[in-house]
Amino acid sequence: MWKLLNGRIRFQIVSADSASLLNALYHTDVFLENVTYVSDLELQVTICRKDYQKLIEICEKQGATAEVVAKTGAYWIFRSVLKRPVLVTFICAFSLLFCYLPSRVLFVSVTGNASVSTNQILEAAEKCGITFGASRRQVRSEKMKNALLQEIPQLQWAGINTSGCTAVISVREKTTQDIKSKNANQVSSIVASRDGVIQNCTVYKGNALCSVGQAVKAGQTLVSGYLDCGIVTKTTQADAEIKALTFREIETLSPVPALNRGEKRSESSRYRLQIGKKLINLYKDSGNCDTSCVKIYVENFLQLPGGFRLPVAFIKETVVSYEEIRETPSAADTGDWLMDFAKTHLRNTMIAGEIISEDAQVDRLDEVYYMYGRYACLEIIGQVKYEQSIVKDE
Repeated sequence: MWKLLNGRIRFQIVSADSASLLNALYHTDVFLENVTYVSDLELQVTICRKDYQKLIEICEKQGATAEVVAKTGAYWIFRSVLKRPVLVTFICAFSLLFCYLPSRVLFVSVTGNASVSTNQILEAAEKCGITFGASRRQVRSEKMKNALLQEIPQLQWAGINTSGCTAVISVREKTTQDIKSKNANQVSSIVASRDGVIQNCTVYKGNALCSVGQAVKAGQTLVSGYLDCGIVTKTTQADAEIKALTFREIETLSPVPALNRGEKRSESSRYRLQIGKKLINLYKDSGNCDTSCVKIYVENFLQLPGGFRLPVAFIKETVVSYEEIRETPSAADTGDWLMDFAKTHLRNTMIAGEIISEDAQVDRLDEVYYMYGRYACLEIIGQVKYEQSIVKDE
């Protein structure tokens, strides 16, 4: 082992008197190995690295010439490696990463979720500290599990296990029965979501506090969860379907001159490097774009075998420039568009219902089209409101 570490040198010596040369080396304590006679004037010997200078001096005295044939041992390998700075840098970096990476989380996966999306769980986990580069020991703490459950109320249980550089978040979601059982002991009432005149009232559970034809305001209790039974008062969860006539007013604006897209003028590509949440632009300009151009993003993430995706991506940004055509649409076309927009907005804000009548008018004011509309709707305005529960401290 010491010979392997210290290093050996193999020489080819040309001498007129090989025997005299070998005797001189022996008397100067030069340890010779593997002495091989090549011819009457040539021989090869192997010596220790520390005897290199002694052999050179004796060969000069004897009039012989010595040439290095080979160098073996860890010493010479180490010296040859030091002459290659790129290789040395790679070995040092690999050693540091080999010691550092096993203690860090590089990938996060989610199992057990059905209704809650994986992206939502990953975003909540990132807020709790379960992210790229986090410590494995810290990720597995109970503190992070509790924080994850607080971020997503739909989860009943969460567990975090680490396997190598991968953190696996195992979750169990709350079922509909769990949610019902949670509110089983709570009293609920039906309140009005908007002002209106009641047209239909069907009560399944609870004490009705309204009647058909009555005008109600938003937030008013329509069906109470408290039942007066004379001596005692019973509680329940109110259930009813209440339809009312509601009235709404909408004002919308649209500019008169409009810019439309014409023929394509030019197309160019830019590239970015995304590392985590940091973006590195690989182009000189600012990348700002005016209204005449369109940007198309294509992200290519680096993936390892097995489907693990690294937080490193090359982003190709394609900028397409078009000609701008300034047009002035007619009042009729703009009015139809504004009316359709208003109706779509109304339907999206209803729990359920329909528009039964409308009165809309479109006018031009300077550089804008102005629409004012009044709408009568028949919609469901009853929504559940749970009473506040006061829990006595133990």
